Amino acid sequence: MRHYIVLENDKVKIRPAIDRTVLTPNEFINLVDKAPTDKKRSDVRIINLCSDYEYLSMGYYCSLMAEARGNRCIPSVNSVLDLNWKRLYEKSIPELNELLQKTFKEPEGDFPLRSFHIYFGRTHAEKLQDVSRKIFDTFRCPILEVEIRFKDKWEIISIEPVAVGALTPSQFERFHEALDVFTGSKWINPKSPKKSQKWVAILHDPKDKMPPSNELALKKFIQAADALGAQAELITRQDMPRLMEYDALLIRETTAIDNHTYRFARKAESEGIPVIDDPESIMRCCNKVFLFELLNAHKIPTPKTTVLDKKSLREFAKSAGYPMVLKVPDGAFSVGVVKVRNDNEMVDVGTRLLNDSAIILAQEFMPSEFDWRVGILNGKPLFVCQYFMAPNHWQIYNHGAKGDDSLGDARSWKVDEAPKEVLDVALAAAKLIGNGLYGVDLKQNDRGVFVIEINDNPNVDSGHPGAEDEMMGMDLYKTIIQDLLNRSESMYK
Repeated sequence: MRHYIVLENDKVKIRPAIDRTVLTPNEFINLVDKAPTDKKRSDVRIINLCSDYEYLSMGYYCSLMAEARGNRCIPSVNSVLDLNWKRLYEKSIPELNELLQKTFKEPEGDFPLRSFHIYFGRTHAEKLQDVSRKIFDTFRCPILEVEIRFKDKWEIISIEPVAVGALTPSQFERFHEALDVFTGSKWINPKSPKKSQKWVAILHDPKDKMPPSNELALKKFIQAADALGAQAELITRQDMPRLMEYDALLIRETTAIDNHTYRFARKAESEGIPVIDDPESIMRCCNKVFLFELLNAHKIPTPKTTVLDKKSLREFAKSAGYPMVLKVPDGAFSVGVVKVRNDNEMVDVGTRLLNDSAIILAQEFMPSEFDWRVGILNGKPLFVCQYFMAPNHWQIYNHGAKGDDSLGDARSWKVDEAPKEVLDVALAAAKLIGNGLYGVDLKQNDRGVFVIEINDNPNVDSGHPGAEDEMMGMDLYKTIIQDLLNRSESMYK
């Protein structure tokens, strides 16, 4: 990624780096290669270090013109306006104060600082790091000065942009360190100075008991990036303010519309960072009602399914063929999926599920020894597995059991040896979602092949029989990382 640093103070000397160019405001405004239709402009990030961001100032116009040209710019025009007009940024203060009071517990007398600087989301006051990241994520300004006070509790008084020329030597050094990290210059391989390394963020939750990738698989993703000349780093939900430091994002955490994974995907997309999986894929896959309607509209075979609400539940229960499977629209890992055997259970369980969701799905029960899982990336089959039912249970996961009895066995297949009809249905279904990484679950019987659901963040595990990487080994991880790197490159061509 190319960084243009706009700076009108010729007394400030920014350290040179191969991925950044320092320009005066006039040089930036008069750049010849500035057509918004030029796709290469998305490979450019503008860091506006003008000393004045006031409305209609040169700093204001630099951000305005950068956005008009299709560049990513820090600070954005909206951030400039928010910081200039306090009535605009005051709406953000209560949330920031809540985080400050939650994470900063120092007694008044033990903390002499009443103001501190934030450089690209970093501050030298380690105990204020959490709120600093949040402030930067809110305002996206290179250098900010934050004033706090203690009045029964800590609170933010003001947030102001700071000119780089106003920094002391020690502050300027901290600024430079943060700039190097933010632009990626810190990670450029000195032995290969012609090309900077790509950095891939892997979002995970170390506390998740059922993650889509286990610890060994995560290590292999990192090894795969290294083998491809890139670098990968594990991040958690607290690292959203750092997202702009990366060239791509791989989400290896259970996704949901109403949690941070979707916000990460949205943030990455808005910043022009390729992400697997993208927010549209998450939205489409996380809701079974949407999936059912989408698959049905395109005549993709599924088990017979009915959408129910509180009004239709009792009437449907009278004529339903049992057993039936009831599903909440946004469940994951078999959570919110219940088998009912008669109309009484249908009404009782359905009523309970409808307390949390306005509608639910009633689906015909298809008994099977196993489910097929076809992993698909960018419209091509990547891996094929059979997931067998948990012992003495009708699902792959048995959340009521413990230990080995909670999960069924698995068997991995070579893609070219898997049944053609299974692959064909899986590919047709995944095509309706997008070009991301998907896991299509299917059942096969004498009536044919049926799609059960499509997962936007399928399991990619390692180290056990039937694991998704059993056939491809490291090539599986390299393929996924390479796809992300290709997406990053294609955005800049």
